[in-house]
Amino acid sequence: MNPTVMHGLALGLLVSFGMVVGIAIVFATLYRRHLRLLRRSQRWMDPLGPLVAAARVPIPLPLPVRWLAIRSSNTHLLRETLRLPPGDGPSWSEALARARERSLFVSPPWRGWTLVVGAALPDPGSDIDHLFRFLGHISRSIGEVQFFAADRVLHHHAWAWWRDGAVVRGYAWAGETLWNQGERSLDERLLGLTCHDYGEAVDGEGGRGGAAEQQNADRVALLARRWSLDPAEASAHFLELEASSRSRPEESDGHA
Repeated sequence: MNPTVMHGLALGLLVSFGMVVGIAIVFATLYRRHLRLLRRSQRWMDPLGPLVAAARVPIPLPLPVRWLAIRSSNTHLLRETLRLPPGDGPSWSEALARARERSLFVSPPWRGWTLVVGAALPDPGSDIDHLFRFLGHISRSIGEVQFFAADRVLHHHAWAWWRDGAVVRGYAWAGETLWNQGERSLDERLLGLTCHDYGEAVDGEGGRGGAAEQQNADRVALLARRWSLDPAEASAHFLELEASSRSRPEESDGHA
């Protein structure tokens, strides 16, 4: 075959291949842009949405946005470690009602764990170093402690797991990634939680992030359930115990 003809055919094939690659790149770019627009418009469907809704145990009081789960049933030691006065403290219903106060409230132990709530718990978005030191102090004194935070308005969220004074896993996001330490756990992967690297750009406006950040905030309680205690389930249990203890004197008076 004439070399000139062969050269022309080769050139034509290269041009055709280049056009195909160019079209593929354009379509991929448009598709990624379409996905970002879907997330921003909140039309991105959460495949675990029904599970999240079904897992929410209804209780008459709002849950706090931050809480601890500590593997201990020694209430006296916990109160001493948290520098709280000795004694039982308020009931759990009162603790939930006062959870926005700059105090700490300790739950009764359940299933080998104890919950701690109150606005005195460090806020990751305000001072992540303070949270780190706070959890380290508790873990060195007691052993195993977990921290959770979920702001469903701002979509800020955090979870951390310490054992014997060392970080097993820590992640916090408040408009940007504040903490990402340790290997991403299997439970995080199964729940589809999105963990950003330091400095990674995130879609969304006003520091609220997008659909992925909203999804994370919605699923923090599910992660807590897999790691230790679901605060809603535990609170329902504690409130039921309180109601039962209040009704017992009335029942005994009725039988007298």
